[in-house]
Amino acid sequence: MSQSKFIQYLAFLSPADRAAFRAFVHSPYFNKHKNTRKLLDFILGQKQLPQALDKERAFEFVFPQRAYEEQLISNLLSYLLKLLRHFHSTQRQQQDSAGLQLSLLEHALLYQNENLFTLGSKKFQQQLAQSPRQDSQHHFLQHKHRRLLDKYDIQFGKRDDGEHLEQALQDFQIFSIGENLKIACQMLARKQVTGQAYHFSFLTIMVGFVDSQKTHFAQYPSVWNYFIIYKMMTDSSPSYYFELKERLSREAKLFSHQEGRDLYTHALNYCIGQLNLGVNAFRKESFELYQQMLDNKLLFVEDQIPQWDYTNIVALGCELQEYEWVGRFIEEQKNALPSAYALNTYTYNLAAFHYSQQQYRQASELLNKVEFQDLYYQLITRLLLLKIYFEQGEWKALDYSIDNFRIFLLRTKKMEEKRRKSGRNLLRFTKQLSHMLEKRTTFSKKEFQHKLQVLKDKIAACQLLLNRSWLLQHIEKELASG
Repeated sequence: MSQSKFIQYLAFLSPADRAAFRAFVHSPYFNKHKNTRKLLDFILGQKQLPQALDKERAFEFVFPQRAYEEQLISNLLSYLLKLLRHFHSTQRQQQDSAGLQLSLLEHALLYQNENLFTLGSKKFQQQLAQSPRQDSQHHFLQHKHRRLLDKYDIQFGKRDDGEHLEQALQDFQIFSIGENLKIACQMLARKQVTGQAYHFSFLTIMVGFVDSQKTHFAQYPSVWNYFIIYKMMTDSSPSYYFELKERLSREAKLFSHQEGRDLYTHALNYCIGQLNLGVNAFRKESFELYQQMLDNKLLFVEDQIPQWDYTNIVALGCELQEYEWVGRFIEEQKNALPSAYALNTYTYNLAAFHYSQQQYRQASELLNKVEFQDLYYQLITRLLLLKIYFEQGEWKALDYSIDNFRIFLLRTKKMEEKRRKSGRNLLRFTKQLSHMLEKRTTFSKKEFQHKLQVLKDKIAACQLLLNRSWLLQHIEKELASG
């Protein structure tokens, strides 16, 4: 058995794409080598795609009357790999109808076919006008078309005023500024996460230029949305966030699906930053952004909702007590979850939904059915169980849960140290608080209040602490009750 790059790449194709690739290989226009067709038939004819190719069996299928020659079968695999790359290239060209139309216009000019160019140019303009896209790529295609129109004018002597060339420059300016701002926003986002140092001197000049021409650039979504994001990430005023949110509700559909998601990700990251600063109003903002994404179909990736987005939406909705909406969302979208994680993700989130409504028995029964391999879900499942035991005052079960949780943190080597320490601090403070509550009758009222305040101060001062707000909420509740 031998590993093959071709087999590895073939495994990434969907069944529909494999069928399309087989038709491609069997097309005499693209491939005239019958032995490559036979080898592909052998590979695809098996019940399951092999992880590694049995070259001797494959050789016998393709060359039944010849002695085995490893180099010959390796050459066929190499040629199939080239065909696969050609297949991908052809697919991309077919999907890029506007790019294909521009290529036809270039050929019309090359062969001096004025009629073909005129008809093709009208068709291209119709395609672009009918497309909802207003992203940078739209302006780049406009730029290329204007350049071809200028060549047409020169070649056929239609005009000499250079109008198309000026328009081409304007289109390229919009494309270039939009792309530069997009990259700048990505750099700023990366800087916030990794601390990577970047130089923004040229970008600062460009941002100043856009800012000075607001009336002009605000009409171009591919420029203005990224300008707003840049300002949102470099200016303390929340007004840029609210402008972005309002524009995305109208303009996200003007971008590709992936770019629309990326734009919303910038807005969500801003909300997370504000929440980390203690601005709790942005919890509702995050929830509303997710609702916009759901309405705009941007929550879906290949018709599926990523499990993290599903979980974040449920958590936010429960914190905001939007129970009716969240209950519908959990049930209506459970079939959109990736099949490999669907049952466990649905079960965990249904448990979290019941917990948030103090339905602890239903929540704990559901959590006992969850079997996550994913590290993060193992963490939050244990965390939710710990909260349930605390809320119900089941102190022995809580102590047992804390001990198991501590062992989990100790043995899980893949967890980053900050998260591990944050979890350990949660367990330490939870245990201290639970023991105080369990033995509260042994303290005087004044002594109990003093111990609570001391613990509260320690929790507030602790730098790395998972679920700090949950602990403080319970302490403040006890302090308020006197």
